[in-house]
Amino acid sequence: MLLAHAPRAVEPPEDLRSRTLAAVHRAATESYTEAPQGAPRRRLGLRLALGGAFAASLAAAVLVGTRLDDDGGPGGPVELRTTLVAASGATAAAAEVVKLGIGREIAFSSDDLPILPKGEFYELWFVGPGDTLESPNRISAGTFHPDEQGRSHASFTAAVDPAKYPVPSVTAEPGDGNPQRTGPEVLRSG
Repeated sequence: MLLAHAPRAVEPPEDLRSRTLAAVHRAATESYTEAPQGAPRRRLGLRLALGGAFAASLAAAVLVGTRLDDDGGPGGPVELRTTLVAASGATAAAAEVVKLGIGREIAFSSDDLPILPKGEFYELWFVGPGDTLESPNRISAGTFHPDEQGRSHASFTAAVDPAKYPVPSVTAEPGDGNPQRTGPEVLRSG
């Protein structure tokens, strides 16, 4: 459960990576040239290992500091936080969209979705203006199934921009292989 909220791995900036590796190489070369003649190789190996561990720790600290410095904490800024409800008002869900670089991470949670027949699934969509079955304007974030008690706690990574597709929606889809929305809408953000 905690891993679902852990920050995503981030590649260090190329200049930081290059400088760090160059510093490790310099330290290794200096240690090698400074070692007296006949000195045991174990000391040199220990110096190299400690230098590498220090460089790795420094790079990790910079990356963690960069991730925690985002507007939204460890995961990035929250772009959308909304409640989805059924037309009847009986079922509700929550969705949160967090910006991660050029993509988004979506956390979806519901405690009372009906279990669908075998082969069917729920699909989370982000709907834009003017969306209809005949002229779709939506992006799928992914599919999911609730557990035996109807609880759904799913995490998706998508390229959706909630400014362009501001309305989360959940449909019940048949397992027919058609990537378009063909099933009924069961939840929608208001």
